[in-house]
Amino acid sequence: MNPEVQNIVAAGKLPAADGEKLSKLEPGVFCLHKSWGVGRIASWDLLGDRVLIDFEGKPAHPMKISFAVGSLEVIPSDHILSRRHSDLDALKAMTKDDAPALVELALKSSGGTLHLDGLEKLLKGAIVADADYKKWWEGAKRALKTHRHIVVPAKRTENLVLRDQAESAGGQMVKSFLAARDLKGKLAALASIQKDLDLFSDPKTELIPVLQDISDSARKGIKLNLKECLQLLLARDELVETLGTTAPMGSMKVSDLVCETKEVLADALKTLSSAMLGRVYRAFPEAFPNRGWVTEILHHLTKTGGRAVAEIATVLDANDELDVLAETLKKSLRNRLLSADLLIWMARERKGLAESVFDIDLGHAILGVIENDHMEGGPKRTGRLQDMLSDDRTLLGEMVAEAEDADVRLLAKRILNSSSYDELTRRSLMARIIKARPEMEAMMAENAGPQKEDSLIVSWESLEKKKKELEDLVNVKIPDNKREIQIARAEGDLRENGGYKAARDQQAVLLRMQGKYERELRNARGADFVNAPTDKVGIGTVVDVEDQSSGEKETFTILGAWDGDLEKNIISYLSESAKSLIGKTVGEETDLPTEALNGTRRVKINAIRAFAA
Repeated sequence: MNPEVQNIVAAGKLPAADGEKLSKLEPGVFCLHKSWGVGRIASWDLLGDRVLIDFEGKPAHPMKISFAVGSLEVIPSDHILSRRHSDLDALKAMTKDDAPALVELALKSSGGTLHLDGLEKLLKGAIVADADYKKWWEGAKRALKTHRHIVVPAKRTENLVLRDQAESAGGQMVKSFLAARDLKGKLAALASIQKDLDLFSDPKTELIPVLQDISDSARKGIKLNLKECLQLLLARDELVETLGTTAPMGSMKVSDLVCETKEVLADALKTLSSAMLGRVYRAFPEAFPNRGWVTEILHHLTKTGGRAVAEIATVLDANDELDVLAETLKKSLRNRLLSADLLIWMARERKGLAESVFDIDLGHAILGVIENDHMEGGPKRTGRLQDMLSDDRTLLGEMVAEAEDADVRLLAKRILNSSSYDELTRRSLMARIIKARPEMEAMMAENAGPQKEDSLIVSWESLEKKKKELEDLVNVKIPDNKREIQIARAEGDLRENGGYKAARDQQAVLLRMQGKYERELRNARGADFVNAPTDKVGIGTVVDVEDQSSGEKETFTILGAWDGDLEKNIISYLSESAKSLIGKTVGEETDLPTEALNGTRRVKINAIRAFAA
């Protein structure tokens, strides 16, 4: 205790405890006050019961001794605040000449760790001008990249850290990882390790404790922190690949986690990056063996966002299960179970992984989702879907290019009657359909009149034949093709494997054919064409005609959509010849198309009778 202070204590004018504290606040000592900031003890006035303190901007401030010893904290002379008080010009020079040294001084003064807001509070305004601070800090961060003992956080919510230079930087990072109390802290520490692997002399050996701890932490946290556990395992696998090593024996694998959490996994995946999603879905075959993974991964199609859809499709394709994906997408299209994200992906992948299921059904599904959302006060969930349909100039044309007339008419009617688009946009969409299918131009005039029959009228015989063709396609040709793909894949390098490419091309053809057959059968209506009216030409009639130029007589039988047989002069009611004849009566003349380009011949209807099977 200071002798002068001891005299006052002995006289009973100051408690001994306060005397001890006052002795530390000798003139020349730097101190800190909560409200007034940093100061320096100027002098004592023991008889006057006060201490004089030179605060920043407030010199010779008097303070009662009892208040001073209770509110002032002694700080060392090399503390950044002491330096700011006593040698401000030198610190300002450091901002220009040696920013890393200034940051290191701030960290040493703060116990080795400091939040970015805390650094700003120490420097901004007093050492670095307010207007210059942001630019200064960006420059300081660049300069700190070469100072490995100072860890600059990737996020503003994390702390600056001063490492012990006596210990290797790699060893310090391992310690930081193992000391992290929660999974988020471990993820941040692992990110630092991945960023600075060059600081390890033998990373494969030095990081074994980290790899083991990741497995242990994931096992413990899987129920309460599934998302973080998954991220930790995925980051570990990425690190292991980078190192060219393996995780310690017995470590928890991503496939283990996937299997254990399959009921709730989809929600945990929604915010992962595409790269991480790909890693998760590539683990499904191992997590659910014997093709059980296919069922599990397909469940995620409608549960996760658009990025997940792309990754799922890639995994199915890589495992030669594209036919299963196609079948699932077709069923979902028919049942209108697809999300906006999935519909957008199908449209964008129309020349890629979704090629086999890209057809007019997709257009109906897109319109259905948009219309439902509009009725509920949208667009909310479907804004991107609605924009895609109007902004993609070729989408509608490609959808209708090979579609049946009835399907195109139905889609056009829905567009013309849609309240989800304004009149100008509806006409623009219709123009794209007409460009691809010029015969649909009449839709603009027909829309207000009676609606045409959109079913395909077919004979029962042709209907059964089409069903058998579909069954053969689904049960024989597609499975045979899949086996060909798997055999070709087993032969080796796919880049030089012509057999594999040919089998995959054939798969696309077969899957498109399957979709076409299924659409036709859904729209087909069987008929026996018995007792057809004969007052005018129609479906189920036999028509005798006479060529008006040559006098040649000919007989046509008009039957269902799939019954055409030129050798027997049976024509489909959808053929151009049938369209010219239908509705005509005996004695009327009409023009029938010829094989010549845009050629016609004039014929007269001589007789109409009912078809007899």
